[in-house]
Amino acid sequence: MKRTATALTACLLAGLLTACDAFKAPSSGELTPMPSYVPAAPQYKTPEDVVTALGRGGVDCAVLRRKPGGLDCKTRIDGAEVENQIQVLDPEKFSRNEVGDSIARWRTSGNTVVAAGNWFIRVLPNGTPSYSEKIAKAVDAVVLPPLYRLPSIPTKPVYGSVDALAGALDRAVGCTQRKHSAGEVLCETKVARTRPCGASGGTRDAGLRLHDSSAARDDYLRLLMSDDHVPYYVVTAGNWTIQFCDAAAGREAADRLGGAVVDHKPSD
Repeated sequence: MKRTATALTACLLAGLLTACDAFKAPSSGELTPMPSYVPAAPQYKTPEDVVTALGRGGVDCAVLRRKPGGLDCKTRIDGAEVENQIQVLDPEKFSRNEVGDSIARWRTSGNTVVAAGNWFIRVLPNGTPSYSEKIAKAVDAVVLPPLYRLPSIPTKPVYGSVDALAGALDRAVGCTQRKHSAGEVLCETKVARTRPCGASGGTRDAGLRLHDSSAARDDYLRLLMSDDHVPYYVVTAGNWTIQFCDAAAGREAADRLGGAVVDHKPSD
């Protein structure tokens, strides 16, 4: 009964109603498991409980419509109207991996999802990841970006600190006027032809960041790829990523640092 309910729920969540007439309930081995870093708590009984949690986190969300196991509500973030599509799956009927499988269906179709416990939220507009990040912070959840395909990424070089990465970049294409901010270093290269990011960083045209694991790095890359407002040229390898405002600077840095280039817009 649990497997049948899971298959039907997945069809409903994915909007593939015409494909659900003769579905085959998946076995446990066919499920896409919940990522291990998604918190197992908090768990909620109803989508209204999630709305209440959003309010406690400073995000008041007015209910727009209700549906089986979920609801949609709207709020305002940075002056923009944002809609949250909330889904809660009863842990007595659905395993953690069944919840994870439903989330994976959204992610493989190009959606960013906020998740924890037995629930998840699709935040619209989906092409502005900062909205999902603020919702996740309000409810102690994590942001799961779309499962876009990534290029082959070299395992080396690896750097022990973001300052060491900045030093390597400086030797490659320059990294002056350094500014540390929230685990990132912003700096100015010497080969940039244009600086379209100048409004936010002055003359700084490169953003450097280290990551705790390859999975964290890949999630960060996919989140960048999902952002409709980021024109950056991204270079990565090992445990680091660098965003360049200028493609020429990025190409030269990729060659000199031995990094892979990640296209901002995925082809599939």
